Amino acid sequence: MMRNISFILLFLVFIPQIVISQEMEIPVGRIVDSIPTADSTSASFALYLPQDFNEEKEFPVIFVFDAKGRGRASTQLFRTVAEQQSYIIAAFNLDLQQDSLKNNIEKVAPFINQVDGMLSIDKKQVYVAGLSEGGQLAAALPLIYNNIAGVLAVENAWMNTEYLNANNKFMFSAIACDSNNSMFILEQINDYLDSKNYPTEMNFYSCDKDVEWPNADMIQNAVAGFTLNAIRENKRPKDLDLVKELFDVEVEYAEVLRRKRNYYQAFEKLKQIEDKYDDLGFDVDLRDQIKNIRRNKAFREQRREYRNVVSAEEAKQEEFLYYMENDVVTSNFENIGWWAAQVEGLQENEEKLNGARQKMASRLQGFLDNLSKNYYDGYVNSEANSRSKVFVSILRTIFDKKDPEAYLNIIKIAGHDGDHETALLYLEDLLKTGFDNMEALYDIEGILDLKLSKEYNAKIREYLGEAKYYAAES
Repeated sequence: MMRNISFILLFLVFIPQIVISQEMEIPVGRIVDSIPTADSTSASFALYLPQDFNEEKEFPVIFVFDAKGRGRASTQLFRTVAEQQSYIIAAFNLDLQQDSLKNNIEKVAPFINQVDGMLSIDKKQVYVAGLSEGGQLAAALPLIYNNIAGVLAVENAWMNTEYLNANNKFMFSAIACDSNNSMFILEQINDYLDSKNYPTEMNFYSCDKDVEWPNADMIQNAVAGFTLNAIRENKRPKDLDLVKELFDVEVEYAEVLRRKRNYYQAFEKLKQIEDKYDDLGFDVDLRDQIKNIRRNKAFREQRREYRNVVSAEEAKQEEFLYYMENDVVTSNFENIGWWAAQVEGLQENEEKLNGARQKMASRLQGFLDNLSKNYYDGYVNSEANSRSKVFVSILRTIFDKKDPEAYLNIIKIAGHDGDHETALLYLEDLLKTGFDNMEALYDIEGILDLKLSKEYNAKIREYLGEAKYYAAES
């Protein structure tokens, strides 16, 4: 999982570092949006300078990558961090979901270089943060730029362990939605880097199906890890007043969790704070708070449930891995119904359960979605036979009912093989999802006889109101 698309680093390791200066006034304490990048991509970025910004002094910077390119909104989210901990915030207005990780990495260089040319940046305190695809991008950048001091990856990350630079042990801070399967990707990367003595931190938050940034408090606590690590490494002066302020904010966050009766989460947060603020020159004593939570019966019940869920989820993942591998290798169409039943059962559990088991049901759906996508990507463009390609495509329609690619692939393969009944069945299933790209339905190669047929055009006309060859067929 961490060694995907390793060619990226070989291709981009020699990105030219061209500094572009730009004469413009940037006011302090105010977000300036839509600053154009000086390249041919027509991209732009948002910039925020803290009120204590001084051109005569080098400042730490956080480059922020929002998956949807919402530079101003993400800059606003980091605004409290900028003021409290003295960071420049620069957020790219680039929709990262529209391109590959490889191409996005190429697009980032002019943005980073331009900000570096415009402002006096502390080269020892350059940090990157990103959400989802932005988290993947942020985690990949230290493998290219050897002066990045820290990565904040929210909801997703990407890492190639072969290209880690032992001389640049950046801090890796992850924030994971505890109901999404991407949590395991972040935990895997976090655990690996921790085993190699990289400074790491892991936090969790709750989110909906549509993943968004966590709240500003959690962002503030995560960035505090960068600030404290910089103090330990003598990149920042030791400001005990600031350290105490950051400590108090995190302890209050743990107290909020406790008041909301999230006792196990509050306990874990307090234990993290003990380690995080150790050896910084002031007394860290949270023994009474931790002791009081441990005495709580509800805490013990939550801890027991958490441990049981972890064990059950690991077993279920192993089961799914084993059965899907066997079914894909043998193209076992008889088990399609079993997989559909698994998804239905998990969806029911997500609706009727609560707490840790509800989140497990949600994560397992994501696990199956990712697993089937990996098999689909591996088979559909390979030399595998058409039976195998149809099977992995049908699996995709079970785990992601609104992904048009798999439906179109089934229509193509079945139509090419003369199985018009199957092609028409999945054509209707696709149209039922709300798919309305008529051109895509007629651009499928190798099925001209099907596309000209009365049945194909009638089905399209039934759902879209018109069909390309309906009149001709009539």
